[in-house]
Amino acid sequence: MKQAPWCRRLVLSLPIILLAFPVFGAGLKDIPLPKRPASVQSDLVSALEKRKSVRDYRSEKLSAQDLSAILWAANGVNRDYGRRTAPSAFGNEYIEIYVVSDEGAWHYDASAHHLKAAAPSGLKARLTSQRFVGRASHVLVLVADPGKFPGFFASSEERLRWAHATAGAIAQNVYLMSAARGVGTCLVAGIDEGAIRKGLGLSNAAIPLYVMPIGYEER
Repeated sequence: MKQAPWCRRLVLSLPIILLAFPVFGAGLKDIPLPKRPASVQSDLVSALEKRKSVRDYRSEKLSAQDLSAILWAANGVNRDYGRRTAPSAFGNEYIEIYVVSDEGAWHYDASAHHLKAAAPSGLKARLTSQRFVGRASHVLVLVADPGKFPGFFASSEERLRWAHATAGAIAQNVYLMSAARGVGTCLVAGIDEGAIRKGLGLSNAAIPLYVMPIGYEER
């Protein structure tokens, strides 16, 4: 059967179309994290003494072990019945953590201690106008999920207060584990909510709160 000219043109143009619009998911995969550390070579007082905001980062990539430790400290599971390292109102886990690197973005599944593919590359430089953030090895994005708040929190203002309180506790956990393992970080509130929401495919109801670049300090 002879092929129509328009059909031949469509077949020939398909590779060009696919190159122009790559299919998400073809390369980005879930990432199993190493087991979180049983201990660190630093006590709490030393970690508090070392805690600071870092804005200059080396080009060296963060190790999987350091990333695992920081994510677990941030809001990982620390008890057999599923409770977390950071406090939250009535135990509802309404703060989601995303990890963004040059290669893509992942959602941190605390229960499995696992990174789930969330978005392709290109987001890291658009998270905020503060350029030092994009120079870090990885960036944590803290997002509030309104659907997970306790149902009796009637007002959006009340929900937002709890979200910021929990995000603050998570951020301090990140600071302390980072200090204990010789990693730099910084809590950044000046973010591009629209770019984050679009880049991560979040719902309009989701509330991006903060970003935290993490990487080895440039001295």
